[in-house]
Amino acid sequence: MSDPTQTPAKYAEAFASWRINNPVPEAVETRLALELASLRGLSGVRRQVRDFLVSSLDFDRGEDVPAAAEDVVERAVLIIDELTSNALRHGSPPASLHIGDEPGRWIVIVTDSAPDRAPTPARDRPAGQGGYGLYVIADLTADHGVHYESDRKHVWACLTKP
Repeated sequence: MSDPTQTPAKYAEAFASWRINNPVPEAVETRLALELASLRGLSGVRRQVRDFLVSSLDFDRGEDVPAAAEDVVERAVLIIDELTSNALRHGSPPASLHIGDEPGRWIVIVTDSAPDRAPTPARDRPAGQGGYGLYVIADLTADHGVHYESDRKHVWACLTKP
């Protein structure tokens, strides 16, 4: 990444955070659930996710989305896009997206059928070759992790609402 505020220690911490089995936060009631079929279908997923996130915010519906809320929603869509595309690129089908809507936060859970394939942030790779999305997720979320079951992997992130 080219973020000058990221130190080697922060990269090491973000890398390590994806190597630990962390349970999905409790009390998550799914408010939006989508099957992830293909990378081509992610544009439709992004639209549905954005609409859901905006509808879950508390503001006057007669007005435009406040700018600060719009920024948070766009950041959340970016994070969710990274998680879902990773599941489709590096996981195994079936894959799905679940978003819980709680006071003050959204909990995003992306599952796939590849518990043997851990999320692996890039290391020592030229920036143009990609692989830095997990660092972005670690940097932009309140909390994140991965939980393994015998037949499923759950990659999750907590996103703070505006």
